[in-house]
Amino acid sequence: MDIISFDIELATVIVQLLSTLVLFLVVTRFLVRPMKKFLADREALIAADFEAAEVAKSEAETARNQAQDKIKAAKEDAQQIIETAKSEADVRHASILEQARLDADLEMKKAQEEIKRERQNMYDQTKKEIANIATTATEKLIRKEIDEKVHDDLFTEFVGLVGGSHE
Repeated sequence: MDIISFDIELATVIVQLLSTLVLFLVVTRFLVRPMKKFLADREALIAADFEAAEVAKSEAETARNQAQDKIKAAKEDAQQIIETAKSEADVRHASILEQARLDADLEMKKAQEEIKRERQNMYDQTKKEIANIATTATEKLIRKEIDEKVHDDLFTEFVGLVGGSHE
């Protein structure tokens, strides 16, 4: 078998090592460092976005809690307004009923007073009519010659006019 021989020259190895070193330095200088800077900036941007998202989430949670508190307060206010309106309506209803009762009582008293006046007027008129009838009867008695039969007839007529009892 043939043995493969490797002729390695020291100068070529050194040049190769130096080339590799220069290539490494150039790549590091122009590619790795900017790439690290880009990745660091990107990482900082992402972290800032996460922080902003957390802050926004916290603010949204706070706003949601405040909105729920406002809704709860509005519901309580609405309930209070409804209760107040109901109590005012009950008071007004009672007041209206009381006023209606007072008005009805007043009208009833007026009607009773009117009935009393009408009754008194009728009584007074009846008395006047009876007095007129009595006067008329007296005049008739004076003008006629009174005999006992005429007197009895006039008395019966008078009693009949004033509504006496018929026996």
